[in-house]
Amino acid sequence: MAAVRIPVDRDLSIDFARAFCLPIVVLLHALQMGIGGDPLRAFNALDGFEPLAWATWPLMIMPVFFICGGFASITQWRRLRGHGETVSHYIRIRAIRLAQPVVALVAAVGAVLAGMLLAGVDAEFVRTFAVRLAEPLWFIPVYLICTAFVPTMSWLHRHAPWPAYLGLAAAVVVVDVLVRGFGVPVGALNWIFVWLFAQQLGFGLRDGWFARRSRLVLLGVAVGAYGVIGVLVTWFGYSHDMLDNLNPPTLAILALALGQACLFALAQPAIRRMMHWRPMLGAVFVFGVYGMVIYLWHTFAMAVVTALQLLFGLPFPPVLSPAWWATRPLWIIAIAVVVAGCCVVVPRLEARWPNPVERRTPLAAVLLWSASAVAGVGVLLVLGYVPWQNGLLGWTLVTVAVVALIVGGPGARLRAAAPAELPSTAAASAPRS
Repeated sequence: MAAVRIPVDRDLSIDFARAFCLPIVVLLHALQMGIGGDPLRAFNALDGFEPLAWATWPLMIMPVFFICGGFASITQWRRLRGHGETVSHYIRIRAIRLAQPVVALVAAVGAVLAGMLLAGVDAEFVRTFAVRLAEPLWFIPVYLICTAFVPTMSWLHRHAPWPAYLGLAAAVVVVDVLVRGFGVPVGALNWIFVWLFAQQLGFGLRDGWFARRSRLVLLGVAVGAYGVIGVLVTWFGYSHDMLDNLNPPTLAILALALGQACLFALAQPAIRRMMHWRPMLGAVFVFGVYGMVIYLWHTFAMAVVTALQLLFGLPFPPVLSPAWWATRPLWIIAIAVVVAGCCVVVPRLEARWPNPVERRTPLAAVLLWSASAVAGVGVLLVLGYVPWQNGLLGWTLVTVAVVALIVGGPGARLRAAAPAELPSTAAASAPRS
């Protein structure tokens, strides 16, 4: 096996964190898929399941993905900037990396759902199932928007770090007050403010702010952050279930992000030592290479396994019943088998996409096509992977955006290729939710 060259600005503890968190996210999505009732419907199987609600305090690790993403993003932006690249180029390659995998995924899931309809499966079940399958896509548009802000937020991080942190935190507080106190429907703004704050924590992690703090200070901040969550839950009516605070994010998620950043910084030295163990490095490398495939295509795997259950007339036990829990290992193993197959096939399919044309593309054009990709995924999130009508609209918006970003703008072609993006988790990482 050839030796893996690790860039000098690469911190393997970041790769470990994302590799560790990815199976948790996929497992949670698999357990949340509830199918049952008469007539058959799809729903959240763990809605109201109290043991999970309290477990989300340590296990709701979506902030970690954005923290690690911030670390990787500012590293890559600085690297490209050092090579003379522009904001437009940075956003363009990141947008392609994030949106391109969605095109094949939506087509594949749509084909499975269309097959269900042709086989006579109830259309309303297919609709509810499609909506449930689409939910993990929320990460794509949010991460894409945060990526577009990286150059600006990087500048603020350098010249006004504390105003950046405090300004984002204040914005989250204002949104929560307006929503919870006055019923103003502006909660969606926190999809941006909360995750930009988590991304900014990743900037601080990259520049050693956390490493320069004593372990006692980091522990104190982490305890204080979780204490804030306790206060919000006890006296201000926030849900004790962090998943409820995720859609849209609230001040509780911001506090959770701060606590997780401190706890991760405390664990970093031990993680770095552990990464000298070759089997661990190999496992992290595998999750790094296939992370985006695993995160996105596990929804396709759930569609395939469910279609096979319907085809062979296998029962769907009542959710949370002993029979349901007894069949979860088989359900998860079946999903894992399909995902493993996707890890073999999907990268080969994605390799058939042409490389981005090396030309200077106006920033306005890049932002326009990135917004088209965001809008397309937004349609899919609202309406699900429905292989007709507006579901097709969402897929078309994303596809046109990706093709336009690959082709580039009206600028002249470059004489020499720009520095290539590393094929690693430093690119768009699937929660890499």
